[in-house]
Amino acid sequence: MAVADAKGRKFDAATGIGFVVLAVVGLALPGTPPKASDSTAKIISFFADHRSDILAASFVFGLAAVLFLWFLGSLRSYLRAGEGGEGRLSAAAFGGGVAGIVLLIAGGGVLNGIAFKLAGTAGADPNVARTLFDAGSAVAAAGSFGFVVFFGAASCSAARSGALPPWAYWSGSLVTVAQVLGGLALVAKSGFFATGGAMPGYIAPALALLWIVAVSVVIVRRDGVPPVARTEP
Repeated sequence: MAVADAKGRKFDAATGIGFVVLAVVGLALPGTPPKASDSTAKIISFFADHRSDILAASFVFGLAAVLFLWFLGSLRSYLRAGEGGEGRLSAAAFGGGVAGIVLLIAGGGVLNGIAFKLAGTAGADPNVARTLFDAGSAVAAAGSFGFVVFFGAASCSAARSGALPPWAYWSGSLVTVAQVLGGLALVAKSGFFATGGAMPGYIAPALALLWIVAVSVVIVRRDGVPPVARTEP
């Protein structure tokens, strides 16, 4: 039974790696996305020209979300074992991750709606397409704040308990800051911090995915058991 449990914990932790693989595929499928500063005509053209790729990416992201939620359960259990007591920070990390991925998928769903029918419909109101693009982008950007809680609480938990090596919780703090900056896409109309800009479109997601895959590897190598389990809060 102990061997089976160890294999199960390793599999659960490895779902983080699977999530990252699917997320990268989903991000790459549609190509370079539109920016907040792009014209409405350019945005509609993108969704019409890349319809199949966008719909495929939405499905892949859905599968990635399944693996991410599975990974969240594994990470919460791992951090909780290290924390001991009530496991407040591991619970916060779990809740933040759920909120972040739900908002990200919801925003993607709105964008999927543009590609599914609207963008290719002759005579469609461009203002509707633009509104949906801005709304979907905003919902996805709001997910950054869920991920702020996820990465921040997970890093604090690991730092206090020693469940993860120092590089993991220090880099996790950096990723947390990147998610905050990614959330500026809610207010930035153009440039580095706006939708389609370098920070929310590339830097923040890349740092987040690298951290997740690295932590997944650490937990897999430890058979899903932190080095020192605590019994006190």
